[in-house]
Amino acid sequence: MERRKILLGSGAALATVLAGCTSTETDEESPDEDDDGGFDDGADDASDEYDDGEDYDDDDDDEEVPGIEGVKDISTDSMSVVEVEHATEALHVLIETDTTDTEKLYAELKYVADDLAHAVVDRDVFESEVETIELALEHGGSRVFAVYIDVAWVMELLDGYITEEELAAKVRDTKH
Repeated sequence: MERRKILLGSGAALATVLAGCTSTETDEESPDEDDDGGFDDGADDASDEYDDGEDYDDDDDDEEVPGIEGVKDISTDSMSVVEVEHATEALHVLIETDTTDTEKLYAELKYVADDLAHAVVDRDVFESEVETIELALEHGGSRVFAVYIDVAWVMELLDGYITEEELAAKVRDTKH
């Protein structure tokens, strides 16, 4: 590890010396002094110093939701999941839509509810951690409507006690 640092440092120094020797400019300062000419010396250019309190990572938020996977991958022709958050006994799902046509949204909501049900990979864990799935549909940053799915309904669908259409009807009835 130490060798890498030394090699990177000496490589950056060599590049700086060569750039200085081949420069046709005089001692005048240019506005691009901090440009490293495309060489990456491994430094983050002080980007690590800024902390706004948010924890950003490249991992899907789905990994934090117990017993369910792939929620952020769910989408239809006019809907797509943009945010998933697990709170105490609830799973909050923000869905962005490109339409405000309620009938079209109801039709596609059936597929979203079914996809959510089939995203459950560990029923016992999911049932113990989540009681409801709250869906908020937004169009251009404004809420179109919100619905919820009772986890008991999800289990009924998975067990074959209700159909996709019956689940969709139950979900539609929760609109607020």
